[in-house]
Formats: sequence, structure tokens, C-alpha cells
Amino acid sequence: MYKKLPVGLLFLALLIPSAARAHDPSKHKGKGVQGEIVSIENDRIELKTAAGAKTVTIKDKTKFERGSAQVTKSDLKKGDRVTVFGTKLANGELVAREILLGSPERHESQKEKATHKH
Repeated sequence: MYKKLPVGLLFLALLIPSAARAHDPSKHKGKGVQGEIVSIENDRIELKTAAGAKTVTIKDKTKFERGSAQVTKSDLKKGDRVTVFGTKLANGELVAREILLGSPERHESQKEKATHKH
């Protein structure tokens, strides 16, 4: 039994830093809109959400994050899963205050699953 203890501790030690790197959307103000980027054009992105298409306006003050790292608008790619926090206008458009990008590891693994065949 004691021989397995160091292995278990090593496993936990490796697991904890990855959990700490994950960015928790609940730490942001308001409820975020989640979706997949279907197009990017200048200061606007179009998202495919569970509720349908959503237009998101990006301002100079919009913050971009992937995990705990700050990224830029140029890191946005078609097909990325994002969570957007901001102000919803009367016309339904969302003005982004923050955009959280899904982790690149998860995005790549989803691509692999989609193309993986037995």
C-alpha cells in the first residue's frame, strides 16, 4: 500500500497545476454567451450559439483571455469556442467587454475526435 502512495501524490501534484490554469467563467460579471465563431470581420464576430446566431461587437477596450493568459483579437479563429461577457443592446447585438477563448488543447482534441475513425 505504501508503495502506491508516492505515485498517487505525484499524480495529484501534476493534476493541480492544470486545474489552476483553467479559467473559470463564473469569476466574471454577468452571464456569458457561449458559442462557436463562424466569422470574423474587422470589429465584429458572428457566433453560432445554442439560441441561434449572435453578433458580437469588439471595442478597443475588449479584453481577451485564454486560460489565465492575456491574448489579442488576432488570436481569434473561425471555429473557436468562446464565452463573451458584455452589454446586450436593444437590437440583440452584444458589445464585448471580455472574450474568453477555449483552451487550445481542448480545441485540438475536439478536432482529433471529429476526424478520428476506427
